[in-house]
Amino acid sequence: VPQKFKEWFLNDRDHLEKWRKEAREDYEFAAGRQYNDDELKALAKKKRPVVVFDRIGPVIDSVHSQEIGNRREVRYIPRELGDATANEMLTGAAQWFRDQSGAETHESDSFRDTIICGMGWTETRLDFEEKAEGKPIVERVDPFEMYYDYNAKARNLVDARRVHRARRIPISEAKEMFP
Repeated sequence: VPQKFKEWFLNDRDHLEKWRKEAREDYEFAAGRQYNDDELKALAKKKRPVVVFDRIGPVIDSVHSQEIGNRREVRYIPRELGDATANEMLTGAAQWFRDQSGAETHESDSFRDTIICGMGWTETRLDFEEKAEGKPIVERVDPFEMYYDYNAKARNLVDARRVHRARRIPISEAKEMFP
């Protein structure tokens, strides 16, 4: 079984290489670095100034600002008449969790990732290391840490059978996690 998981990950990783290369370029472009090294050398050789007309930055900022100004509210709506009280409690619990975790900020950062590279990710969890009862956490996840089932075709990857997160951590931290 572990070999099958490894095989799935490697296949998913290889399939996403083209997207990852393009996404790196997208982030560079959004950051105003719109010339590659060869182009910069050619301009320097000709003693020409490097001029960047940033037309994408204002568009990204505008769309991102629209998301911030028009945030969605999490609300549980009853399907049947008797569900109203339970749904009010669920709505209150969701609002409390989001307030405690600063979810809006991390979701906005994730939305910005979506604008730039087409993928935005968040992780929602309870952290039991800081508080015994669990601390609500919603965090933006770097899109370059994420891999998914390369057969997924539906919007929001709802048909993905697997999602992987791979990130570099110090060996000492890994040994603590997996003695």
